[in-house]
Amino acid sequence: MATDEMTDGNPDFKDRSPGLVAFGIIHIVLGGFCALFVPFTLMATFASMAIDEGASASTSPIMMIPGLISYILMAIWFIGMGIGSIKARRWARALILVGSWFWLISGAFALIVMAFMLPGMYDQMGETGGVTEAMTRVIMYISMGFMALFYVILPGLFVAFYGSRHVKATCEHKDTTVRWTDRCPLPVLAISMASAVFASWLPMMGVYGWALPLFGTVVSGPTGAVVVVILMALLIYVSYGTYKLNIGAWWCATLAIAVWGCSVVISFTRISMVDLYAAMNLPVEQLELMEQYDMLDGVPMVLMTGAWAAILLGYLLYIKRYFVESTETSNS
Repeated sequence: MATDEMTDGNPDFKDRSPGLVAFGIIHIVLGGFCALFVPFTLMATFASMAIDEGASASTSPIMMIPGLISYILMAIWFIGMGIGSIKARRWARALILVGSWFWLISGAFALIVMAFMLPGMYDQMGETGGVTEAMTRVIMYISMGFMALFYVILPGLFVAFYGSRHVKATCEHKDTTVRWTDRCPLPVLAISMASAVFASWLPMMGVYGWALPLFGTVVSGPTGAVVVVILMALLIYVSYGTYKLNIGAWWCATLAIAVWGCSVVISFTRISMVDLYAAMNLPVEQLELMEQYDMLDGVPMVLMTGAWAAILLGYLLYIKRYFVESTETSNS
Protein backbone atom coordinates (compact mmCIF):
# COMPACT_ATOMS: atom_id res chain seq x y z
CA MET A 1 0.00 0.00 0.00
CA ALA A 2 1.28 3.49 -0.85
CA THR A 3 2.31 5.66 2.08
CA ASP A 4 -0.42 8.23 1.45
CA GLU A 5 -3.27 5.71 1.43
CA MET A 6 -5.61 5.50 4.39
CA THR A 7 -4.48 3.05 7.04
CA ASP A 8 -7.90 2.34 8.57
CA GLY A 9 -8.63 -0.55 6.25
CA ASN A 10 -10.11 1.56 3.44
CA PRO A 11 -7.67 1.62 0.51
CA ASP A 12 -10.17 3.20 -1.88
CA PHE A 13 -8.84 6.72 -1.44
CA LYS A 14 -5.68 8.52 -0.48
CA ASP A 15 -5.36 10.77 2.53
CA ARG A 16 -5.02 14.36 1.29
CA SER A 17 -4.74 15.93 4.74
CA PRO A 18 -1.30 17.47 4.03
CA GLY A 19 -2.70 19.06 0.88
CA LEU A 20 -5.73 20.38 2.77
CA VAL A 21 -3.38 22.00 5.27
CA ALA A 22 -1.13 23.47 2.55
CA PHE A 23 -4.01 24.89 0.51
CA GLY A 24 -5.65 26.09 3.71
CA ILE A 25 -2.52 28.09 4.53
CA ILE A 26 -2.58 29.58 1.02
CA HIS A 27 -6.18 30.70 1.64
CA ILE A 28 -5.23 32.30 4.95
CA VAL A 29 -2.33 34.14 3.30
CA LEU A 30 -4.68 35.43 0.58
CA GLY A 31 -7.07 36.58 3.29
CA GLY A 32 -4.23 38.39 5.01
CA PHE A 33 -3.35 40.24 1.81
CA CYS A 34 -7.00 41.24 1.35
CA ALA A 35 -7.09 42.55 4.92
CA LEU A 36 -3.91 44.58 4.33
CA PHE A 37 -5.50 46.27 1.32
CA VAL A 38 -7.97 48.02 3.64
CA PRO A 39 -5.48 50.21 5.56
CA PHE A 40 -3.22 50.60 2.51
CA THR A 41 -6.14 51.86 0.40
CA LEU A 42 -7.18 54.30 3.10
CA MET A 43 -3.66 55.60 3.63
CA ALA A 44 -2.96 55.97 -0.09
CA THR A 45 -6.22 57.77 -0.76
CA PHE A 46 -6.00 60.24 2.10
CA ALA A 47 -2.29 60.83 1.46
CA SER A 48 -2.98 61.72 -2.19
CA MET A 49 -5.81 64.02 -1.10
CA ALA A 50 -3.53 65.76 1.38
CA ILE A 51 -0.71 66.21 -1.15
CA ASP A 52 -2.82 67.12 -4.18
CA GLU A 53 -5.84 69.36 -3.71
CA GLY A 54 -7.11 68.30 -7.12
CA ALA A 55 -7.28 64.70 -5.89
CA SER A 56 -9.75 65.78 -3.21
CA ALA A 57 -12.17 66.91 -5.88
CA SER A 58 -11.84 63.69 -7.88
CA THR A 59 -11.82 61.27 -4.92
CA SER A 60 -14.73 60.93 -2.51
CA PRO A 61 -14.17 58.85 0.64
CA ILE A 62 -17.74 57.59 0.32
CA MET A 63 -16.90 56.04 -3.06
CA MET A 64 -14.31 53.88 -1.29
CA ILE A 65 -16.90 52.09 0.85
CA PRO A 66 -17.85 49.30 -1.62
CA GLY A 67 -14.22 48.49 -2.32
CA LEU A 68 -13.26 48.46 1.35
CA ILE A 69 -16.23 46.26 2.26
CA SER A 70 -15.31 43.89 -0.56
CA TYR A 71 -11.75 43.57 0.77
CA ILE A 72 -13.04 42.91 4.28
CA LEU A 73 -15.49 40.25 3.09
CA MET A 74 -12.83 38.57 0.95
CA ALA A 75 -10.47 38.52 3.92
CA ILE A 76 -13.14 36.86 6.07
CA TRP A 77 -13.92 34.38 3.29
CA PHE A 78 -10.34 33.30 2.60
CA ILE A 79 -9.36 33.06 6.26
CA GLY A 80 -12.53 31.17 7.16
CA MET A 81 -12.14 28.78 4.23
CA GLY A 82 -8.47 28.31 5.07
CA ILE A 83 -9.25 27.30 8.64
CA GLY A 84 -11.99 24.96 7.41
CA SER A 85 -9.61 23.38 4.90
CA ILE A 86 -6.94 22.81 7.56
CA LYS A 87 -9.57 21.11 9.72
CA ALA A 88 -10.77 19.05 6.69
CA ARG A 89 -14.37 20.25 7.03
CA ARG A 90 -16.89 19.11 4.44
CA TRP A 91 -18.49 22.55 4.18
CA ALA A 92 -15.11 24.19 3.52
CA ARG A 93 -14.28 21.84 0.67
CA ALA A 94 -17.72 22.36 -0.91
CA LEU A 95 -17.68 26.15 -0.59
CA ILE A 96 -14.08 26.47 -1.79
CA LEU A 97 -14.81 24.30 -4.82
CA VAL A 98 -17.92 26.29 -5.74
CA GLY A 99 -16.23 29.62 -5.12
CA SER A 100 -13.13 28.60 -7.07
CA TRP A 101 -15.22 27.58 -10.09
CA PHE A 102 -16.84 31.01 -10.13
CA TRP A 103 -13.44 32.60 -9.66
CA LEU A 104 -11.97 30.58 -12.53
CA ILE A 105 -14.80 31.17 -15.00
CA SER A 106 -15.16 34.89 -14.28
CA GLY A 107 -11.37 35.28 -14.17
CA ALA A 108 -10.88 33.58 -17.53
CA PHE A 109 -13.63 35.75 -18.99
CA ALA A 110 -12.03 38.89 -17.54
CA LEU A 111 -8.60 37.86 -18.82
CA ILE A 112 -9.96 37.46 -22.36
CA VAL A 113 -11.63 40.87 -22.18
CA MET A 114 -8.49 42.52 -20.82
CA ALA A 115 -6.39 40.89 -23.54
CA PHE A 116 -8.41 42.94 -26.04
CA MET A 117 -8.57 46.11 -23.91
CA LEU A 118 -5.05 46.45 -22.51
CA PRO A 119 -3.16 47.07 -25.78
CA GLY A 120 -5.39 50.04 -26.60
CA MET A 121 -5.25 51.37 -23.04
CA TYR A 122 -1.47 51.20 -22.85
CA ASP A 123 -1.12 52.74 -26.30
CA GLN A 124 -3.18 55.69 -25.08
CA MET A 125 -1.07 55.89 -21.93
CA GLY A 126 2.05 56.02 -24.05
CA GLU A 127 0.65 58.80 -26.21
CA THR A 128 -0.65 60.94 -23.33
CA GLY A 129 1.89 60.08 -20.64
CA GLY A 130 5.10 60.19 -22.62
CA VAL A 131 5.94 56.54 -21.86
CA THR A 132 7.97 54.70 -24.48
CA GLU A 133 6.33 51.94 -26.48
CA ALA A 134 8.79 49.35 -25.16
CA MET A 135 8.01 50.30 -21.57
CA THR A 136 4.24 50.13 -22.13
CA ARG A 137 4.65 46.64 -23.61
CA VAL A 138 6.67 45.48 -20.60
CA ILE A 139 4.04 46.87 -18.23
CA MET A 140 1.27 45.23 -20.25
CA TYR A 141 2.95 41.80 -20.23
CA ILE A 142 3.59 42.02 -16.49
CA SER A 143 -0.04 43.00 -15.90
CA MET A 144 -1.29 40.11 -18.03
CA GLY A 145 1.03 37.73 -16.17
CA PHE A 146 -0.32 38.78 -12.79
CA MET A 147 -3.89 38.54 -14.03
CA ALA A 148 -3.26 35.07 -15.46
CA LEU A 149 -1.81 33.97 -12.11
CA PHE A 150 -4.60 35.31 -9.91
CA TYR A 151 -7.52 35.01 -12.34
CA VAL A 152 -6.85 31.57 -13.84
CA ILE A 153 -3.88 29.63 -12.47
CA LEU A 154 -4.62 29.98 -8.75
CA PRO A 155 -8.35 29.19 -8.92
CA GLY A 156 -7.56 26.44 -11.41
CA LEU A 157 -5.29 24.80 -8.84
CA PHE A 158 -8.03 25.08 -6.21
CA VAL A 159 -10.58 23.50 -8.55
CA ALA A 160 -8.24 20.64 -9.44
CA PHE A 161 -7.34 19.91 -5.81
CA TYR A 162 -10.68 20.33 -4.05
CA GLY A 163 -12.50 18.62 -6.92
CA SER A 164 -10.48 15.44 -6.40
CA ARG A 165 -12.42 12.44 -5.14
CA HIS A 166 -9.57 11.77 -2.73
CA VAL A 167 -10.00 15.20 -1.14
CA LYS A 168 -13.75 14.68 -0.91
CA ALA A 169 -13.26 11.27 0.70
CA THR A 170 -10.65 12.63 3.11
CA CYS A 171 -13.03 15.33 4.32
CA GLU A 172 -15.87 12.83 4.68
CA HIS A 173 -13.57 10.51 6.61
CA LYS A 174 -12.37 13.20 9.02
CA ASP A 175 -15.66 15.13 9.26
CA THR A 176 -18.43 12.56 9.74
CA THR A 177 -21.16 15.12 10.46
CA VAL A 178 -23.59 15.78 7.60
CA ARG A 179 -23.26 19.50 6.83
CA TRP A 180 -25.70 21.92 5.24
CA THR A 181 -23.62 21.87 2.06
CA ASP A 182 -24.29 18.12 1.77
CA ARG A 183 -28.03 18.68 1.48
CA CYS A 184 -27.83 20.37 -1.93
CA PRO A 185 -26.02 19.22 -5.10
CA LEU A 186 -22.89 21.32 -5.60
CA PRO A 187 -23.91 22.57 -9.08
CA VAL A 188 -27.16 23.88 -7.58
CA LEU A 189 -25.41 25.19 -4.48
CA ALA A 190 -23.32 27.34 -6.81
CA ILE A 191 -26.42 29.19 -8.05
CA SER A 192 -27.75 29.53 -4.51
CA MET A 193 -24.47 30.99 -3.29
CA ALA A 194 -24.08 33.34 -6.23
CA SER A 195 -27.61 34.68 -5.75
CA ALA A 196 -26.96 35.29 -2.04
CA VAL A 197 -23.68 37.08 -2.76
CA PHE A 198 -25.24 39.38 -5.36
CA ALA A 199 -28.19 40.11 -3.08
CA SER A 200 -25.84 41.11 -0.25
CA TRP A 201 -23.82 43.33 -2.61
CA LEU A 202 -26.76 45.28 -4.08
CA PRO A 203 -27.22 47.67 -1.10
CA MET A 204 -23.77 49.10 -1.85
CA MET A 205 -25.25 50.57 -5.04
CA GLY A 206 -26.66 53.27 -2.78
CA VAL A 207 -23.16 54.75 -2.69
CA TYR A 208 -23.46 55.29 -6.45
CA GLY A 209 -26.92 56.83 -6.40
CA TRP A 210 -28.76 53.54 -7.09
CA ALA A 211 -27.87 53.95 -10.77
CA LEU A 212 -28.30 50.98 -13.13
CA PRO A 213 -29.18 50.43 -16.80
CA LEU A 214 -32.74 49.38 -17.54
CA PHE A 215 -34.06 48.72 -21.07
CA GLY A 216 -32.35 51.59 -22.83
CA THR A 217 -32.15 54.12 -20.05
CA VAL A 218 -30.43 54.70 -16.72
CA VAL A 219 -32.58 54.72 -13.57
CA SER A 220 -31.25 56.22 -10.37
CA GLY A 221 -32.36 57.85 -7.13
CA PRO A 222 -35.66 56.63 -5.62
CA THR A 223 -36.63 54.77 -8.80
CA GLY A 224 -33.31 52.98 -8.89
CA ALA A 225 -33.63 52.13 -5.18
CA VAL A 226 -37.03 50.52 -5.79
CA VAL A 227 -35.59 48.45 -8.65
CA VAL A 228 -32.67 47.38 -6.45
CA VAL A 229 -35.01 46.31 -3.63
CA ILE A 230 -37.05 44.22 -6.10
CA LEU A 231 -33.85 42.63 -7.41
CA MET A 232 -32.72 41.85 -3.86
CA ALA A 233 -36.03 40.15 -3.03
CA LEU A 234 -35.80 38.17 -6.27
CA LEU A 235 -32.24 37.03 -5.57
CA ILE A 236 -33.05 36.05 -1.98
CA TYR A 237 -35.96 33.93 -3.24
CA VAL A 238 -33.75 32.32 -5.89
CA SER A 239 -31.01 31.64 -3.34
CA TYR A 240 -33.32 29.96 -0.84
CA GLY A 241 -35.54 28.25 -3.42
CA THR A 242 -32.72 26.73 -5.45
CA TYR A 243 -31.07 25.40 -2.28
CA LYS A 244 -34.40 23.68 -1.53
CA LEU A 245 -34.53 22.42 -5.15
CA ASN A 246 -37.73 24.35 -5.81
CA ILE A 247 -38.52 24.26 -9.53
CA GLY A 248 -40.23 27.65 -9.23
CA ALA A 249 -36.95 29.21 -8.11
CA TRP A 250 -35.22 27.65 -11.13
CA TRP A 251 -37.76 29.20 -13.49
CA CYS A 252 -37.43 32.52 -11.69
CA ALA A 253 -33.63 32.46 -12.08
CA THR A 254 -33.87 31.50 -15.75
CA LEU A 255 -36.35 34.26 -16.60
CA ALA A 256 -34.38 36.80 -14.56
CA ILE A 257 -31.16 36.05 -16.47
CA ALA A 258 -32.96 36.28 -19.82
CA VAL A 259 -34.60 39.60 -18.89
CA TRP A 260 -31.33 40.97 -17.48
CA GLY A 261 -29.44 40.05 -20.64
CA CYS A 262 -32.05 41.69 -22.88
CA SER A 263 -32.15 44.80 -20.67
CA VAL A 264 -28.40 45.34 -20.69
CA VAL A 265 -28.03 44.63 -24.41
CA ILE A 266 -30.82 47.09 -25.26
CA SER A 267 -29.40 49.66 -22.84
CA PHE A 268 -25.89 49.71 -24.24
CA THR A 269 -27.10 50.03 -27.80
CA ARG A 270 -28.69 53.33 -26.73
CA ILE A 271 -26.51 54.68 -23.92
CA SER A 272 -22.80 54.70 -23.15
CA MET A 273 -20.88 53.62 -20.09
CA VAL A 274 -20.13 57.29 -19.44
CA ASP A 275 -23.89 57.95 -19.17
CA LEU A 276 -24.04 55.26 -16.48
CA TYR A 277 -20.97 56.64 -14.70
CA ALA A 278 -22.48 60.14 -14.73
CA ALA A 279 -25.66 58.84 -13.06
CA MET A 280 -23.45 57.34 -10.34
CA ASN A 281 -22.50 60.89 -9.27
CA LEU A 282 -18.82 60.32 -9.99
CA PRO A 283 -16.59 63.44 -9.97
CA VAL A 284 -16.06 65.17 -13.31
CA GLU A 285 -12.34 64.34 -13.27
CA GLN A 286 -13.08 60.61 -13.01
CA LEU A 287 -15.67 60.83 -15.78
CA GLU A 288 -13.16 62.45 -18.11
CA LEU A 289 -10.59 59.77 -17.33
CA MET A 290 -13.11 56.95 -17.84
CA GLU A 291 -14.26 58.45 -21.11
CA GLN A 292 -10.67 58.61 -22.30
CA TYR A 293 -9.83 54.97 -21.50
CA ASP A 294 -13.24 53.29 -21.77
CA MET A 295 -13.03 50.35 -24.18
CA LEU A 296 -16.37 48.71 -23.37
CA ASP A 297 -18.80 51.05 -25.07
CA GLY A 298 -21.18 49.84 -27.75
CA VAL A 299 -20.55 46.49 -29.43
CA PRO A 300 -17.94 45.15 -26.92
CA MET A 301 -20.30 45.67 -23.98
CA VAL A 302 -23.22 44.11 -25.86
CA LEU A 303 -21.16 41.08 -26.87
CA MET A 304 -19.78 40.63 -23.36
CA THR A 305 -23.23 40.80 -21.78
CA GLY A 306 -24.69 38.45 -24.38
CA ALA A 307 -21.90 35.94 -23.74
CA TRP A 308 -22.44 36.04 -19.97
CA ALA A 309 -26.19 35.62 -20.35
CA ALA A 310 -25.68 32.65 -22.70
CA ILE A 311 -23.24 31.00 -20.26
CA LEU A 312 -25.59 31.44 -17.31
CA LEU A 313 -28.63 30.21 -19.22
CA GLY A 314 -26.70 27.19 -20.44
CA TYR A 315 -25.65 26.41 -16.89
CA LEU A 316 -29.21 26.72 -15.60
CA LEU A 317 -30.38 24.31 -18.29
CA TYR A 318 -27.63 21.92 -17.21
CA ILE A 319 -28.72 21.86 -13.56
CA LYS A 320 -32.46 21.64 -14.27
CA ARG A 321 -32.29 17.85 -13.93
CA TYR A 322 -31.86 18.20 -10.17
CA PHE A 323 -35.09 20.15 -9.88
CA VAL A 324 -37.07 17.77 -12.08
CA GLU A 325 -36.20 14.86 -9.79
CA SER A 326 -37.14 16.88 -6.72
CA THR A 327 -40.51 17.88 -8.18
CA GLU A 328 -41.42 14.35 -9.17
CA THR A 329 -40.47 13.07 -5.70
CA SER A 330 -42.55 15.70 -3.90
CA ASN A 331 -45.62 14.89 -5.99
CA SER A 332 -45.45 11.14 -5.42
